[in-house]
This record gives sequence, C-alpha cells and structure tokens, in this order.
Amino acid sequence: MAEVYPSDNELLNIINDTETGVEYIATGKAPYYLEFRKLLYRLILAARLANDLRVFDEGGLDIGVKGGAFWLGTTLVEYSGSSGNTLADDKSNIYIYLDANGNLVTDEYSGFPDMATTPHLRLAIVTTSGGDITSITDARCNFYVPSGGA
Repeated sequence: MAEVYPSDNELLNIINDTETGVEYIATGKAPYYLEFRKLLYRLILAARLANDLRVFDEGGLDIGVKGGAFWLGTTLVEYSGSSGNTLADDKSNIYIYLDANGNLVTDEYSGFPDMATTPHLRLAIVTTSGGDITSITDARCNFYVPSGGA
C-alpha cells in the first residue's frame, strides 16, 4: 500500500516539520548545496537515536551492532557496539539480543528467551543462507525490560 504525498503546492509551502524541527529548503534559496547540507544535518540529528543498538549486515555472514544503552529496571546497561560477529549459515531465524549484562548473544535459534527468567533486549531476527545474510528484521520496538529475573 503506497502512501499519498501532500499536494505539490502544500509541499512547496512547508517551512518546517513541527515534530522534528527539520527546516525545509525554501524555493530559490542559495547556495542550495549549503542549505541541503543544513537539512541533512538536522535530519541526522532527528534520526540519531534510531541508530542505537541497530544490527546491520557487514557482508557474508558477519553482522555489526551499533552502540547504545537500555534500562534494565533501574540499571542503565551500556553496549559499546561491535563488528565482525559471524553467524551460523543456513538458519531461518537467528535471534540476536543483549543479555542483562550487556553481552551480545548471536547463537539462539529457537526464539528469544523468556523475559521473566532471562531479562534481555531484543535487537533483531536474522536469516542466513548460502554464506550470506538474506534478511534482518529489526526487533528493537520494545525497549522495556522487566527488572526481575537473572
């Protein structure tokens, strides 16, 4: 299902995005390249948190995980990020998560652990085949981690 854009006239008259504060480039503004870089700068600021703890494909069977932090009850757990994490080949689901101590787990194939007994932060579900990563499904949608358990 495709999204519908506002009309051309509406788009040309938007000054800024009220939710993010990103300013649109006014028609005819010069130098355009500088204004475009300002726009890009503001977009990157607005999207910066979306990159926290993101799993990404490094080629072959390797994944990287961007650094970030999450709360486990009243404890802030920090993860500095990593690269070169080699996954098993020909797996339909590899459940990638950080445990309560901030350690990356990449060898879980049956599902994420029970949150009540093994508090963790879900990062992604990865599929591999033929020596390559075929999909990465983001699982960071729930940053709540219960404070009980291990």
